[in-house]
Amino acid sequence: MLPKYHILVGAIISVLLYLLSNLTPFQASIIFLASFLIDIDHYLFYVFRKKDINPVKSVRFFYKRRMWLSSLSLSERRKYRNPLMIFHGFEFLVFIGILSFFNILFFWVLLGAIIHLILDLAESAYLGYPLYLRLSQIYTYFKEKERTGFFDFDD
Repeated sequence: MLPKYHILVGAIISVLLYLLSNLTPFQASIIFLASFLIDIDHYLFYVFRKKDINPVKSVRFFYKRRMWLSSLSLSERRKYRNPLMIFHGFEFLVFIGILSFFNILFFWVLLGAIIHLILDLAESAYLGYPLYLRLSQIYTYFKEKERTGFFDFDD
């Protein structure tokens, strides 16, 4: 899902949670920030793959990749390896959940991450992408090893 939608939905849900519960503005802000900042793993992937730290080029890379993949049939899309996104899976949620037992701040991060991943799951289901990409990065790693191609752009 595009970041602008994560920001919009994260803002709406955070404000609703603030208004309908006893959350502090700080807690609601953490939920909001986490609802879209977990996409930093896309940037990290770009940095390691392209050896480039330019965030604008990173956004352009993933946007071009998204547009190109969406132009392909589902069977054609499945030929290409999907990148691992370390913050997009059950494993990350478990890790943050464990940390929340030691510091409540991580609980609010966990709520934001759950909002983010639910949106990603809904979009993946709608577009016909494999749901395991958003459920488990360990499973994704082993499943994607079978595929040979990785779509890439040279900037």
